[in-house]
Amino acid sequence: MAGSSAEREIRDYAAGRLRDMLPNSRIIHELVVGGCRADLAAVQPDRVTLVEIKSERDKLDRLARQVDHFTRAGHDVIVIAHERWFDTTPYQNGAPRFFPSDELMEAARGHTRAIWAYPEAPGRYLYGEWEPKRYWSEQPEPHAAQLLNLMWKEEMLAECRGYGLKATARDNMMKLTRLMQLELTGKQIARSVCRQLRLREFPEADAPMSTEGLR
Repeated sequence: MAGSSAEREIRDYAAGRLRDMLPNSRIIHELVVGGCRADLAAVQPDRVTLVEIKSERDKLDRLARQVDHFTRAGHDVIVIAHERWFDTTPYQNGAPRFFPSDELMEAARGHTRAIWAYPEAPGRYLYGEWEPKRYWSEQPEPHAAQLLNLMWKEEMLAECRGYGLKATARDNMMKLTRLMQLELTGKQIARSVCRQLRLREFPEADAPMSTEGLR
């Protein structure tokens, strides 16, 4: 698995925390999303959370592009950044400061409530303890086409057949995507994508999970 030891340390910790916070999710490492790879994905029966990690050894030059891809394809997007990327300059009154640096804020497209600091520091005001439930409901829904593109062609065919849609192996991805967009609801699309991601084999991921849930 690619990545530095510093990134691996954060990734392993984050995977464990996501399992605690989202016990019904499957954790997947390095999920392809458009032209990028999400370091982690937490896939629930009807939601996809995409995570990008920036260790103290990383650069932020690609983060804006990654966030753009992830916000279009995922229900929730989280940037986990090492504390190196936070401004710790004390305020003029001497009070401690811990806030994303201008470079991190700009690269993360202003998604300040979707930034987690590493190491996690419970008790520290703002960017201390990781608590996603406070803001996840505020993020917009993903674009249906981008969400569908997380599936492979054979997975899309399986979902089309499961819904009784007229699709054949000759249909390309664009045609299958358009068919599912026209015939399925947003909830059905989300469940289809999550069902297939929870079943697919990956080089590194939790064991495949049950496809419980209504179509």
